[in-house]
Amino acid sequence: MKHLRYRFTLIELIISMGILMAVTGIIAMASKSFYDGYERSAKVTRRLKEYMAIDNVMDVHIRNLIPFQWNDENGNYRFVFSGEDHKLHFTTLRRSYGNRPGSLIFIRLFVEENKLIAEYATTPRLPWKEDEEETMPYTREVIAENVEEITFTYAEKATGEDDEDGTGVKWEENWPEDEHAAVPLAIRMQVKWLDGTTEYWLRRVAGVAKDSTFGKRETTDGTTSRFSNTLEGGATGGGDSL
Repeated sequence: MKHLRYRFTLIELIISMGILMAVTGIIAMASKSFYDGYERSAKVTRRLKEYMAIDNVMDVHIRNLIPFQWNDENGNYRFVFSGEDHKLHFTTLRRSYGNRPGSLIFIRLFVEENKLIAEYATTPRLPWKEDEEETMPYTREVIAENVEEITFTYAEKATGEDDEDGTGVKWEENWPEDEHAAVPLAIRMQVKWLDGTTEYWLRRVAGVAKDSTFGKRETTDGTTSRFSNTLEGGATGGGDSL
Protein backbone atom coordinates (compact mmCIF):
# COMPACT_ATOMS: atom_id res chain seq x y z
CA MET A 1 0.00 0.00 0.00
CA LYS A 2 1.40 3.30 -0.94
CA HIS A 3 1.87 5.96 1.78
CA LEU A 4 -0.10 9.09 1.12
CA ARG A 5 1.88 12.28 1.35
CA TYR A 6 0.40 15.72 1.66
CA ARG A 7 2.57 18.70 0.94
CA PHE A 8 1.48 22.23 1.89
CA THR A 9 1.47 24.69 -0.91
CA LEU A 10 2.95 28.14 -0.48
CA ILE A 11 -0.52 29.70 -0.35
CA GLU A 12 -1.65 27.31 2.39
CA LEU A 13 1.47 28.11 4.44
CA ILE A 14 0.83 31.83 4.11
CA ILE A 15 -2.81 31.40 5.15
CA SER A 16 -1.82 29.26 8.15
CA MET A 17 0.78 31.81 9.27
CA GLY A 18 -1.76 34.59 8.89
CA ILE A 19 -4.29 32.74 11.03
CA LEU A 20 -1.61 32.03 13.65
CA MET A 21 -0.54 35.69 13.73
CA ALA A 22 -4.17 36.80 14.05
CA VAL A 23 -4.78 34.44 16.97
CA THR A 24 -1.53 35.56 18.60
CA GLY A 25 -2.54 39.21 18.21
CA ILE A 26 -5.94 38.58 19.76
CA ILE A 27 -4.34 36.80 22.72
CA ALA A 28 -1.78 39.60 23.13
CA MET A 29 -4.47 42.30 23.08
CA ALA A 30 -6.59 40.36 25.56
CA SER A 31 -3.57 39.88 27.83
CA LYS A 32 -2.69 43.58 27.64
CA SER A 33 -6.27 44.60 28.39
CA PHE A 34 -6.33 42.26 31.36
CA TYR A 35 -2.97 43.56 32.62
CA ASP A 36 -3.99 47.21 32.16
CA GLY A 37 -7.28 46.55 33.95
CA TYR A 38 -5.45 44.84 36.79
CA GLU A 39 -3.00 47.76 37.10
CA ARG A 40 -5.86 50.28 37.16
CA SER A 41 -7.70 48.22 39.75
CA ALA A 42 -4.56 47.86 41.89
CA LYS A 43 -3.91 51.60 41.64
CA VAL A 44 -7.48 52.45 42.66
CA THR A 45 -7.27 49.95 45.54
CA ARG A 46 -3.98 51.44 46.77
CA ARG A 47 -5.34 54.97 46.56
CA LEU A 48 -8.54 53.92 48.34
CA LYS A 49 -6.50 52.39 51.17
CA GLU A 50 -4.49 55.62 51.42
CA TYR A 51 -7.70 57.69 51.50
CA MET A 52 -9.02 55.47 54.28
CA ALA A 53 -5.75 55.85 56.22
CA ILE A 54 -5.88 59.65 55.89
CA ASP A 55 -9.56 59.64 56.85
CA ASN A 56 -8.63 57.66 59.95
CA VAL A 57 -5.97 60.20 60.94
CA MET A 58 -8.38 63.09 60.43
CA ASP A 59 -11.34 61.42 62.16
CA VAL A 60 -9.52 59.82 65.06
CA HIS A 61 -6.74 62.33 65.72
CA ILE A 62 -7.48 65.77 64.23
CA ARG A 63 -11.10 65.63 65.33
CA ASN A 64 -9.95 64.85 68.88
CA LEU A 65 -7.18 67.47 68.94
CA ILE A 66 -7.15 69.28 72.31
CA PRO A 67 -5.44 72.40 73.72
CA PHE A 68 -2.97 70.50 75.91
CA GLN A 69 -0.29 72.58 77.66
CA TRP A 70 3.21 71.82 78.99
CA ASN A 71 5.74 74.05 80.69
CA ASP A 72 8.94 74.99 78.87
CA GLU A 73 12.43 75.44 80.30
CA ASN A 74 11.42 78.89 81.58
CA GLY A 75 8.39 77.56 83.44
CA ASN A 76 5.88 79.02 80.96
CA TYR A 77 2.88 76.89 80.01
CA ARG A 78 2.61 76.53 76.25
CA PHE A 79 0.33 74.58 73.97
CA VAL A 80 1.88 71.38 72.65
CA PHE A 81 0.86 72.48 69.18
CA SER A 82 2.69 73.79 66.14
CA GLY A 83 0.79 74.63 62.99
CA GLU A 84 3.01 75.24 59.97
CA ASP A 85 2.04 75.31 56.32
CA HIS A 86 3.56 71.90 55.55
CA LYS A 87 3.89 70.32 59.00
CA LEU A 88 1.58 69.78 61.97
CA HIS A 89 2.44 68.88 65.58
CA PHE A 90 -0.43 68.41 68.00
CA THR A 91 -1.90 66.60 71.01
CA THR A 92 -4.95 64.41 70.75
CA LEU A 93 -7.12 62.20 72.94
CA ARG A 94 -7.67 58.50 72.46
CA ARG A 95 -9.47 55.76 74.28
CA SER A 96 -7.41 54.30 77.10
CA TYR A 97 -7.98 50.71 78.12
CA GLY A 98 -6.04 47.53 78.83
CA ASN A 99 -2.29 48.07 79.03
CA ARG A 100 -2.24 51.36 77.14
CA PRO A 101 -0.01 53.94 78.85
CA GLY A 102 -2.52 56.81 78.73
CA SER A 103 -5.23 58.67 76.88
CA LEU A 104 -2.97 61.38 75.39
CA ILE A 105 -0.98 60.91 72.21
CA PHE A 106 1.39 63.41 70.60
CA ILE A 107 1.52 63.39 66.79
CA ARG A 108 3.54 64.92 63.99
CA LEU A 109 2.39 64.93 60.37
CA PHE A 110 4.75 65.78 57.50
CA VAL A 111 6.00 64.61 54.10
CA GLU A 112 9.39 62.96 53.70
CA GLU A 113 10.69 61.43 50.48
CA ASN A 114 7.21 61.61 48.91
CA LYS A 115 5.65 59.77 51.85
CA LEU A 116 3.06 61.14 54.26
CA ILE A 117 4.52 60.32 57.66
CA ALA A 118 2.83 60.23 61.06
CA GLU A 119 4.93 60.00 64.21
CA TYR A 120 3.19 58.97 67.43
CA ALA A 121 4.45 59.40 70.99
CA THR A 122 2.77 58.59 74.30
CA THR A 123 4.97 61.05 76.19
CA PRO A 124 5.13 64.76 75.34
CA ARG A 125 7.24 65.64 72.31
CA LEU A 126 7.58 69.40 72.53
CA PRO A 127 7.42 71.39 69.29
CA TRP A 128 9.65 74.18 70.62
CA LYS A 129 12.57 71.77 70.97
CA GLU A 130 14.86 71.01 68.07
CA ASP A 131 14.81 67.49 66.67
CA GLU A 132 18.27 66.74 68.01
CA GLU A 133 17.05 67.63 71.51
CA GLU A 134 14.23 65.09 71.33
CA THR A 135 14.66 62.24 73.79
CA MET A 136 11.10 60.91 73.92
CA PRO A 137 10.48 57.61 72.09
CA TYR A 138 8.02 57.53 69.22
CA THR A 139 6.76 55.24 66.49
CA ARG A 140 6.57 56.12 62.81
CA GLU A 141 3.92 55.14 60.28
CA VAL A 142 3.69 55.70 56.52
CA ILE A 143 0.14 56.92 55.88
CA ALA A 144 0.40 57.35 52.10
CA GLU A 145 2.99 57.23 49.34
CA ASN A 146 3.50 59.15 46.09
CA VAL A 147 2.71 62.42 47.89
CA GLU A 148 4.30 65.57 46.52
CA GLU A 149 3.34 67.79 49.46
CA ILE A 150 0.74 68.48 52.12
CA THR A 151 -0.52 71.93 53.02
CA PHE A 152 -2.38 72.85 56.20
CA THR A 153 -4.69 75.81 56.79
CA TYR A 154 -6.18 76.78 60.13
CA ALA A 155 -9.57 78.24 61.07
CA GLU A 156 -9.87 81.13 63.52
CA LYS A 157 -12.73 83.39 64.49
CA ALA A 158 -13.01 86.62 62.52
CA THR A 159 -14.57 89.95 63.28
CA GLY A 160 -14.82 93.29 61.53
CA GLU A 161 -12.67 93.61 58.43
CA ASP A 162 -11.25 90.12 58.95
CA ASP A 163 -14.69 88.63 58.46
CA GLU A 164 -14.69 88.97 54.67
CA ASP A 165 -17.42 86.43 53.89
CA GLY A 166 -19.62 87.10 56.92
CA THR A 167 -19.15 83.62 58.40
CA GLY A 168 -17.20 84.76 61.45
CA VAL A 169 -14.34 82.45 60.43
CA LYS A 170 -11.06 83.18 58.66
CA TRP A 171 -8.39 80.78 57.37
CA GLU A 172 -4.69 81.17 58.09
CA GLU A 173 -1.74 79.48 56.40
CA ASN A 174 0.16 78.97 59.64
CA TRP A 175 -0.47 79.31 63.37
CA PRO A 176 2.18 81.46 65.13
CA GLU A 177 2.11 80.72 68.85
CA ASP A 178 2.59 84.35 69.90
CA GLU A 179 -0.44 85.46 67.85
CA HIS A 180 -2.98 82.99 69.23
CA ALA A 181 -4.17 82.14 72.70
CA ALA A 182 -5.70 78.82 71.68
CA VAL A 183 -5.50 76.05 69.10
CA PRO A 184 -7.39 76.40 65.78
CA LEU A 185 -11.12 75.87 65.49
CA ALA A 186 -10.62 73.49 62.56
CA ILE A 187 -7.82 72.20 60.37
CA ARG A 188 -7.89 71.63 56.63
CA MET A 189 -5.26 69.43 54.96
CA GLN A 190 -4.57 69.50 51.24
CA VAL A 191 -2.75 66.49 49.80
CA LYS A 192 -1.06 66.94 46.42
CA TRP A 193 -0.11 63.65 44.78
CA LEU A 194 2.77 63.10 42.37
CA ASP A 195 0.29 62.52 39.52
CA GLY A 196 -0.92 66.11 39.92
CA THR A 197 -4.27 65.35 41.59
CA THR A 198 -5.26 67.13 44.78
CA GLU A 199 -7.57 66.13 47.62
CA TYR A 200 -8.79 68.01 50.70
CA TRP A 201 -9.68 66.88 54.20
CA LEU A 202 -11.34 69.16 56.75
CA ARG A 203 -12.17 68.45 60.38
CA ARG A 204 -13.20 70.50 63.34
CA VAL A 205 -11.08 69.92 66.46
CA ALA A 206 -12.23 68.94 69.96
CA GLY A 207 -11.91 71.05 73.08
CA VAL A 208 -12.66 74.35 71.35
CA ALA A 209 -15.67 76.13 70.02
CA LYS A 210 -15.86 79.36 68.11
CA ASP A 211 -16.26 81.25 71.36
CA SER A 212 -14.65 78.95 73.93
CA THR A 213 -11.63 76.85 74.82
CA PHE A 214 -12.63 74.76 77.81
CA GLY A 215 -14.48 77.95 78.74
CA LYS A 216 -14.21 81.35 77.06
CA ARG A 217 -11.92 81.74 74.06
CA GLU A 218 -9.36 84.37 75.06
CA THR A 219 -7.61 86.69 72.66
CA THR A 220 -3.91 87.53 72.74
CA ASP A 221 -4.58 90.76 74.64
CA GLY A 222 -6.40 88.90 77.41
CA THR A 223 -9.90 90.07 76.51
CA THR A 224 -12.79 87.74 75.83
CA SER A 225 -15.63 87.95 73.35
CA ARG A 226 -18.54 85.82 72.33
CA PHE A 227 -19.69 85.21 68.79
CA SER A 228 -22.48 83.24 67.18
CA ASN A 229 -21.28 79.78 66.24
CA THR A 230 -21.19 79.36 62.45
CA LEU A 231 -19.33 76.08 62.56
CA GLU A 232 -21.67 73.16 61.94
CA GLY A 233 -22.01 70.46 64.59
CA GLY A 234 -20.75 70.23 68.15
CA ALA A 235 -17.27 70.77 69.53
CA THR A 236 -16.22 67.21 68.72
CA GLY A 237 -18.32 66.82 65.58
CA GLY A 238 -19.14 68.72 62.47
CA GLY A 239 -17.37 66.41 60.03
CA ASP A 240 -16.30 68.25 56.91
CA SER A 241 -18.68 71.18 57.28
CA LEU A 242 -17.77 74.69 58.24
